[in-house]
Amino acid sequence: MVKKAVDSEVGVTLMELLVVLSILSVLMGLSISVFQSFGEAQSLEIASSSISTTVRAARNWSISTGMPSRILVDPDRGKVSAFGFQLAGAWGFEDFHGLPEKIPLPAGSKTVGAFRQPAELVGRVEACAGSVGRGAMFLDDGAAFRVRRLPIYDGRDGVSIEAWVHFWQPPWLPEVGIEPDGGFSDPRREMRMAVLGIPNSFEMGVLGDGAVYMEIGDPLRASEGEFIRAQTEGSTLVPDRWVHLRATFDRTELVIEVDGVEQPWVPERFEKVVIDQWPPLPTAVPHSDSDLWISHPNRFFMGAIDQVVLRVATTPVVVEMPIDIEILGPTTVIHLDGRGALDPLQHNRPVVIHVAEVGDFSEIEAADGTAVAGEGFRDRIERERQEQTSRDEEIAQAFGDPISDLMKHLEDWEVDPEAVTGEAEEQNPVPSTPGMHYGIGDVDGTSVLRLHNIVIDMTGAIRG
Repeated sequence: MVKKAVDSEVGVTLMELLVVLSILSVLMGLSISVFQSFGEAQSLEIASSSISTTVRAARNWSISTGMPSRILVDPDRGKVSAFGFQLAGAWGFEDFHGLPEKIPLPAGSKTVGAFRQPAELVGRVEACAGSVGRGAMFLDDGAAFRVRRLPIYDGRDGVSIEAWVHFWQPPWLPEVGIEPDGGFSDPRREMRMAVLGIPNSFEMGVLGDGAVYMEIGDPLRASEGEFIRAQTEGSTLVPDRWVHLRATFDRTELVIEVDGVEQPWVPERFEKVVIDQWPPLPTAVPHSDSDLWISHPNRFFMGAIDQVVLRVATTPVVVEMPIDIEILGPTTVIHLDGRGALDPLQHNRPVVIHVAEVGDFSEIEAADGTAVAGEGFRDRIERERQEQTSRDEEIAQAFGDPISDLMKHLEDWEVDPEAVTGEAEEQNPVPSTPGMHYGIGDVDGTSVLRLHNIVIDMTGAIRG
């Protein structure tokens, strides 16, 4: 007789399944919070590392290409942008070597640029002795060289123009500059002589009174804030000698240099207006379908030009700060020269980028569950003792204590920093050494939990 086997039931009840799911949910929730807290704790390190990498990339660009680069530190927008200038074109006039001077060049003459871009003669131009080798002397109306437009000349993010010029200044009579209201002006300032540019995009040139100008944008869009013509004071250029000019625009600033020295400038027609009411800089260098001109038929240069160089800004690399991470300090432009070092014309000391983790300790404790318990007995005793000490000090200050007042006067007389240096001691100085710093506290109304300093020394080396 065979005994029938009892069927065994294998499975789980609904209650057991719910218990297992609840345990898994709790474990997953803890894991997510732990990883989230870990990620938030690493935000400062990640942001600082990204900034260091961006600055290092700009420095490597300068070293490898020999071109300057810049880093824009913008605390208001929480961004750090790095970009450089790449060579777009360069023209000398060595193709005219051996040709006689004071004889117009043959019609259709060309000089070839650094990237085989030919510049074709328009009007009457003579070969002459240049700053180095040969140069071009522009004589009559319409004298210029035209370079066919190429996409590489579109420098939306910025342009840098430089050239050597031998300026001939036209004579004038002082009485011509007397105005009806009794003022005085130089009528030669209305004479614009282009050196290099693309019409309605960018241009660098010289005014008849010896000023240097740079214009960005289309004059017809001046009312839209997309045009500016910056010009220096008159007599900036010394006539009848070779002078090096450079004009640079990078959407954040416009710089005009003469023989390596930066010159102050004002927008055209804003000479008597305070700087706060000047028009803003254009947001970009606009595109134009016109050709590139050395000199210009309508604004021909009066004198000689040599060693013309055009550089355009590269597409910037932008690092944005995450939530609760801020950059302290004002907006700063860091200039790196062609060797990757800080430009000594712009910086006389190392540059520090302060990257801060901001917030409130109590909020962080409440968020991650690390808030402490209520006030204990010993804490209460210590608090009451401090309150009693504060009350005693207030009473002594109100009624006075001759001995303590005398001692306080002597102490202040010995260690008062204002009496020694004339400057008040900074209440909460921000450290400038590289690396991580803790316990900073309030800085300009911002509660800083941790601070990471990135230091760029004069050689361009990056620490922190």
